[in-house]
Amino acid sequence: MQRRQLIQLCAATLTALALPAHAQQAQRIRRIGWLSGGSATSTADWMTAFRQGMTALQWNEGRDYTIDTRNANGNGTALPALADALIATQPDLFMTPGDEGARLLLQKTKTIPIVFALMQGDPLVIAGAASLRRPGGNATGLVSQSIELAAQRLQLLKEALPRLSHVVVLRDTDISAESQLKQLEIAAKQLRIRITAITLAQPADIEPALKRAASIGAQACLVTGGFFNATHSAAINDASARNKVPLVGGTPRSVELGAIMAYAPSSADNFRRAAGYVDKILKGAKPGDLPIEQPTKFELVLNLKTAKTMGITFPKTILSRADRIIE
Repeated sequence: MQRRQLIQLCAATLTALALPAHAQQAQRIRRIGWLSGGSATSTADWMTAFRQGMTALQWNEGRDYTIDTRNANGNGTALPALADALIATQPDLFMTPGDEGARLLLQKTKTIPIVFALMQGDPLVIAGAASLRRPGGNATGLVSQSIELAAQRLQLLKEALPRLSHVVVLRDTDISAESQLKQLEIAAKQLRIRITAITLAQPADIEPALKRAASIGAQACLVTGGFFNATHSAAINDASARNKVPLVGGTPRSVELGAIMAYAPSSADNFRRAAGYVDKILKGAKPGDLPIEQPTKFELVLNLKTAKTMGITFPKTILSRADRIIE
């Protein structure tokens, strides 16, 4: 081999070693299929956080990967058809916020990797995981602990409203809603609070539900976590304001839209961390070998402006614990 050829070969080898791992893998754009029961608006912050996580890991959208987005816009009955259409495209990986999307995708494929970022129910049941440490199969990701946090939200509401005795739970149609409601009922007995559950299945249910809450003397409403309540958070908050029934939201975003308070994991943080799963899987890791993780960042968010219009003054014990206050 001539000296010039040897130098060129060494240079090419060094260049290849310097490239990021994903740049060495066939130089093709990876396709991520996104399935959500929400809308482009309700999931915008999540998508932004996910993209930030991918950028931090040196993945450039458009150059290294694309996202094929399918949103049901709060209509759960539309999800199966969306899942079928997305699977037909055969992406490299699926991303979904949580329960219903993961359940549908797992019914339809056992080979394409699935990453969930906000699973509310038990992944051992919904995702068929063998264990949190080593789930097996083709799905992994992060949970939101919505079921475990349900009782804590009710406890915080009781601290904020010491005379609280009757709460309406606006129950989502998401598959984890029943488990959340059961936890709320257990906590309500301990706190001596009466619970009335009202199911929200379509937008037309929202105004009647809040009117009923006001008519039966409920002192507050609390939403269960799920794609319908998240998608229609603005409408639920508007109805809460019109009927003068304080609302405890399921996400920090709901407080920005007018709920008096929310206690929840940071959705943005979960989606940034979800990028780490995508990075590893697209570089060759098996989803079944990647542990399912818990949230690490939680937020108590208060809306003093809404509280004031509702005649509520938060006690100092609640104010001192708030991570963020909207005035």
